[in-house]
Amino acid sequence: MLVHTLSPLLYMIFVKIIQLIPPCPQSKLMKLFRNIHNIFLSILSFFLLLGITFGTYSTGKFNSIHNLLCLSYDNNLMVNRSVYVFLYSKYLEWLDTVFLHLSGKRISMLQYTHHMTTVVTVYVNFMDYVSPYIIVPMGLNCLVHVPMYWYFAFPKGFLYKYRMLITRSQIIQHILVIISAIYTYIMDNCEQNKYGNIIGLLMYFMYLFYFTVFYINSYLKKD
Repeated sequence: MLVHTLSPLLYMIFVKIIQLIPPCPQSKLMKLFRNIHNIFLSILSFFLLLGITFGTYSTGKFNSIHNLLCLSYDNNLMVNRSVYVFLYSKYLEWLDTVFLHLSGKRISMLQYTHHMTTVVTVYVNFMDYVSPYIIVPMGLNCLVHVPMYWYFAFPKGFLYKYRMLITRSQIIQHILVIISAIYTYIMDNCEQNKYGNIIGLLMYFMYLFYFTVFYINSYLKKD
């Protein structure tokens, strides 16, 4: 669909519009909707992880690394539905930026570039058929998002002491996706969607850079 292809431009317009709204960091209503949003995305990520994992298992892709990354899903219904919902969940994640702005916080380059590109990155791995290696980026993304969004909902809760580990897991996620994309690109008989590998590699190298910078600035730099 054209809307998915144009999603980076739509996100840019979206950010311009929400920046016209005055921040309201003390609003109880805003905080309530922010918590509901984060809890919902944590739970949704859990069920999407189950969906893509079960669909991958039912097609025999866990038998080997090559099967996992290269064997076709053969139009598996569970996988198709899971990836379809996953694609549209990336639009829902744009609300992260809304709540960040309304909380009076700066929209970082990490936040901006990440949410601007996730929709089109998923779409190019789904537009003709589901790319055989999509279990890696989607599965890892959902796995990380379960605790990440729960932490966002309850920043002073039990996950507070694991916040560094959550960021580390995001960095590891990006590295694993890059390795998997390179494998599918160089191996014979490992066909993916036409632009899936190239755009996926470019985006995940960018994500790796920004998340690494965030990790260094947040946890390693000393005052």
